Amino acid sequence: MPSLLSRTAALRGLTVWEMTAELGIGQKAFLDHAEEAVAQVRDLMGLEHARWSELLSWTPVPAEGVRMRFRGEEVVSRSVTNPTVRGCPRCLSEDMEQAISHAADAMAMRGDWQLRDVHLCVRHGQPLVALWTRSRRSERFDYAARLGETVADLRAGRLDFPLEQVTEYDTWLDERLGAGRDESWLGSLPIDVAAKACQRLGEALATWGVAGSDSQATPPRALGYSVLRRGPSDFQDALHDLASAASGPHDAWRKAFGGLYDWLAYGGQDDPRCDVLRDLMREVILDAWPVAEGETILGVATPRRRLHSVASAAKAGGVSEAVMRALLVRHGLAEADDPRPDARLTVDADKAIPIVAQASRMIGERQLRVRMGVPSKERFESLVRAGLLAPVLPLEVSKHCWDPQGADRMMDALLRDGREVDGSDSGWIHPNAAAKRLRVGIEVVIRAMTAGTLRVGVLRGERAYSALRVREVELDILRPAAPDGPTVSEYAATVGLRREGGLNALIADGHVSATMIFNPRTRREGRYMTQADIAAFRARFTTVTILSRDHDLPAQQVSRRLRAKGVQRFQPGSGSTAETYGPVYLVAETEAVFA
Repeated sequence: MPSLLSRTAALRGLTVWEMTAELGIGQKAFLDHAEEAVAQVRDLMGLEHARWSELLSWTPVPAEGVRMRFRGEEVVSRSVTNPTVRGCPRCLSEDMEQAISHAADAMAMRGDWQLRDVHLCVRHGQPLVALWTRSRRSERFDYAARLGETVADLRAGRLDFPLEQVTEYDTWLDERLGAGRDESWLGSLPIDVAAKACQRLGEALATWGVAGSDSQATPPRALGYSVLRRGPSDFQDALHDLASAASGPHDAWRKAFGGLYDWLAYGGQDDPRCDVLRDLMREVILDAWPVAEGETILGVATPRRRLHSVASAAKAGGVSEAVMRALLVRHGLAEADDPRPDARLTVDADKAIPIVAQASRMIGERQLRVRMGVPSKERFESLVRAGLLAPVLPLEVSKHCWDPQGADRMMDALLRDGREVDGSDSGWIHPNAAAKRLRVGIEVVIRAMTAGTLRVGVLRGERAYSALRVREVELDILRPAAPDGPTVSEYAATVGLRREGGLNALIADGHVSATMIFNPRTRREGRYMTQADIAAFRARFTTVTILSRDHDLPAQQVSRRLRAKGVQRFQPGSGSTAETYGPVYLVAETEAVFA
């Protein structure tokens, strides 16, 4: 409306304020778009209702608060009012060609030039340029006078700038302003909010280089528009990409999102029209950074922590970041080769709760021994070797690598049903002494105590590992069974080959088999004659002792019969050690003698 009235005044050789004075329209009322002033201008122009409504829609009209009504929407005042007035020099140059008496009488301001988020003229690809800057509204809106001052610069081309490619953003904004059409997700947002979001998001994408290979050739506003037009899911995906790109140890969300965050957090913090963008960004922040419970993000206090970083978990657990990272890797919440710094390697906060608790409990070996009442380092190490106690982390990671919770559970189980005993009673002995006597691992005795197989005694007035006792007479129940078969020496004695070492010689020369078996009672491995080994021996060999027993004859008589029949002791061939085998014979050669 001010532009139309200014041109009308110029056609009559008047300034806009001279004309409004003649018409009796107050300057302030006109600038404030008072109802009576607007009605007077409408009557003067004589425009039909549709054209007049269209004209007024391009005229920013004050609304409640710091808002203006513009093109059927409410926008913030600074989006359409500014001391600097912009325009397209090519459009104005074309207007001058239609002038009647003075160049300025045909020059018209376009309504879309008022919106600060319009960057170029879609007809010419010409960036909008500053035509003049005036702080006083009366001077700023005297369009005819101000345009007249630009004529010389326009004709000399001093206001021309290199043309730019019209982007999808420019076409979208022109379409929305001109026709009110917007089928993208941005149509759900006020026009100035939507345009500002495109610009700010595009700037962040360009800064971190996550917008595509041609991002440097594409204006930020177009980069942002290409994402936002698709909807909230794509917007959040882009924010996640920015969060990943800002991977430095001190890179928080403000650095990742740049001006987009500053605008939503500070510039537009009191603008509820931005709430949907704030809500979407807040969700990404909570999903990408270890935000503590109660911390305010974009105006809303965080109800609960979603993520822990290595750094925040270490602080909560009272340990170093190196120890916490090792704990997270040990429990499978982090990978050992994850390159992210401790402040950015994040894990699910709920899953990290027991790990943080464990970190806060961890103590050194000496502290654990005192806690359990194990003054002897040797006894403590026996519990470790048996797997009853285990460090959470290697000693090189931390000296405080023991979680006392497992030791506490074991001690509770041992002491729960313990009966008080007198230290002078020799019938009760310490579990380690019992294990040594039985030649078994300490774990066998401890598990029997917790299972109730062995009765547990505790020295009167004490509750410590060193005070535990078991009944010596009950230990046989734990004594392991010996191997089912005699040792080589034992079997040699039963067949008369022990004195000369004959059986050992036969085994050494490969004529007889023996089996290596672990004896849990002696905790040693030795050679035994299994039933299969004995059967193989008896199938091929015999001895004077065996023949004497089988035929119920004295050994001397057996020996005389064998000599009488010319039966020789087993001698496999030259170079053998037959003389060391003793009185052993082949079964095949003795059968006929005692048939």
